[in-house]
Amino acid sequence: MKKQFFRVTAAVVLSAAFSACGDAGKAAPSTPEQMYARAQALLKPNTEGEQSDFVGAMEWLTRAAEGGWQQARLDLGGIYLQGGKGVTADPNKAYDWFLQAAEAGSAEAEFYLGHILYNGLGRTADKAAAMVHWRKAAAAGIGEAQYRLAHLLLQDSATQAEALELLQKVAAGSVPKLAAQAACDLGNIYAKGSYGVALDMHKAADWYARAARGGNSRAQLVYAIMLLSGDSVPVDPQQGMAMLRLAAGQDNPQAMGLLINLLRNAENAAENEEEAAAWSARLETLRKK
Repeated sequence: MKKQFFRVTAAVVLSAAFSACGDAGKAAPSTPEQMYARAQALLKPNTEGEQSDFVGAMEWLTRAAEGGWQQARLDLGGIYLQGGKGVTADPNKAYDWFLQAAEAGSAEAEFYLGHILYNGLGRTADKAAAMVHWRKAAAAGIGEAQYRLAHLLLQDSATQAEALELLQKVAAGSVPKLAAQAACDLGNIYAKGSYGVALDMHKAADWYARAARGGNSRAQLVYAIMLLSGDSVPVDPQQGMAMLRLAAGQDNPQAMGLLINLLRNAENAAENEEEAAAWSARLETLRKK
């Protein structure tokens, strides 16, 4: 998996610069909900100019989690998974907090448990166990879990049909970037005739078009080439160039190279030179990074 798809839960975002200060003079929270609220309050400078108190926030967050406050468990799992701001990354602690949250019914926690197990964070990688957690999260509608589970299921001919259904569900989902990636994957599958699917360039074009409209630069490049060449779609140079510029605008080096070549070899190449030179400079800068 080339990307990290896991989101940071609500307060994994304990990411402003924090320094400890006192929590004296305030009534001590007595319920998990109040403890969680106090943790959140300690992360924000108050009207009297006090600084945020990350250490104090962690203490109250831990108490809230131990008292059964579900969001506190998720937040602590995310904090220990990521580390930073004075907290050492500890995937085992993260796993323990996510496990408590999952046992209390959190589908989001099931996703993170799968992530830890699949990647072998703090333990031996266990894809079968990861799949169990991702199935639970996927059934609850967690798009990242559906996507990752689909790619695991593609590896077994007995579950490829289920995998394709999951990818289509993700492609129709409400997370734009993930939906576009799933649509691009489906385009690749139909273009190659892989995973038990018959090669079908028309279906591939439909999925690439959807992914391109969703902002996936790889799909924008492929669909641009299809439009420019008339491969399985009507020839449309204007839309093809527009799509190629979208992909190039996302710093896709192949799209930038092709765009420069087309601009400089067009009948009106002299008129295109200023744009071609700008893209060429941008590509050169990208290559030096």
